[in-house]
Amino acid sequence: MKVSVIVAVYNSEKYLRECLDSIIGQALHDIEIICVNDGSTDDSLSVLNEYAAKDSRITIISKENEGLGGASARNLGLEMARGEYIGILDSDDFFEFDMLEKMVSRAEETVADIVVCGGFEYDSRNGHRTRVPSILNEKVIPEEAVFSYKDCPKDIFQLSQGMAWNKLYRREFLEKHDIRFQSIKYTDDAYFTFSYMVLAEKIAVINEPFIYYRIMSGSSQSDGLADYPESAYLPYVKLKESLINWGIYEEVKQSFVNCVTSFMRYFYDRIDDFEAFEYLHNQCRNEIFQTLDISGQSRNYFYDDRVYLWQKQVSENTAGQIAFLAARSYGYGNTTASLRFEIPYRRISLNSRIVIFGSGIMGRHYYSQLLLSAYCDVVLWCDVENPNPKINLFDKTEIKNVNFDFVLIAYAQQRLIKKSVYYLNSIGVPNEKIILGGTE
Repeated sequence: MKVSVIVAVYNSEKYLRECLDSIIGQALHDIEIICVNDGSTDDSLSVLNEYAAKDSRITIISKENEGLGGASARNLGLEMARGEYIGILDSDDFFEFDMLEKMVSRAEETVADIVVCGGFEYDSRNGHRTRVPSILNEKVIPEEAVFSYKDCPKDIFQLSQGMAWNKLYRREFLEKHDIRFQSIKYTDDAYFTFSYMVLAEKIAVINEPFIYYRIMSGSSQSDGLADYPESAYLPYVKLKESLINWGIYEEVKQSFVNCVTSFMRYFYDRIDDFEAFEYLHNQCRNEIFQTLDISGQSRNYFYDDRVYLWQKQVSENTAGQIAFLAARSYGYGNTTASLRFEIPYRRISLNSRIVIFGSGIMGRHYYSQLLLSAYCDVVLWCDVENPNPKINLFDKTEIKNVNFDFVLIAYAQQRLIKKSVYYLNSIGVPNEKIILGGTE
């Protein structure tokens, strides 16, 4: 048996067929497919039974859901696996048809413990796919065909994000170290993945995107971050302890600190409940930044200046102050902070004076990004309706009273965009100073 593919299944009925089709249709036929039904309450089990009746390579295991993500399901799958190699897939994602064939070929050519590939984000709302550099960061791939952390100690945790599903593992290697998925609600694969990346004596890479990671699917794997804010740091606390025990922490410390800070910023910016946001903020500020050696590092120590500025702001401000800056203030509602609307930075020079025109979701995202990144000086945030000076949101007529370089229109609807441009032109703002949100 060449490969055991482990699929943890929880309420994935809508996308499960696409996932299973991508596995049973692999060019490499010598595989087993271990599907662990993790207490699904929809018709996922019926779909599994349907496929198992048609393909003898599918094994179904059912267990009660423990409410802590897919870790226990994946760990059960690892115990059952008989393949020479192990692949892990989420039940709402899918593979390219030749992924396993090419990954196994590279593993056998190089005798690698782990083979890493690239991947796409797949938007199930419109079918668009986007290659994600952080799934496999080609900028830090060592020149050697086979390498270990010793060849890239400052970048080992930047090579690939801490997900398990874009990697093929030699089962003998996994059994040697006996590390399992961490029983936490989210990020349960970070400790598993990063541990094996530093323990591997031989890592190989295929710089091709073989995996489709579904976004906006409605799957529970991406929802409810506010219920478990500690998931932002628990894997890294455990990972640091292990790195120290293995005697390699100082070698990889800079890579580790940058990895954990970047991830915590990502997680922090996606919590839309103030109580959970405040909890995570206080944990970072009072304990976790010190525990994980984030505090006290110089600006040059960080690979991304935005990450440095974020941890500095968290360290120097209360949760309430940050929430105010990010437009999460009471009386205005919470902001969903994931970057659904990114600033068109290519059209805006560093340190420009910006007016943000619009206070909907897009406007709040822009306001949050610019203030927290310190990229530009927001001289005014305004809207056509519902000004609220308590959160620095003013009426559009204030535009005439400030000096600015650009007006960033934060509307998606064409009707509002045209109305805004018409108003700005009427008060003398030329088109070259008007930037439409989301444009390049």
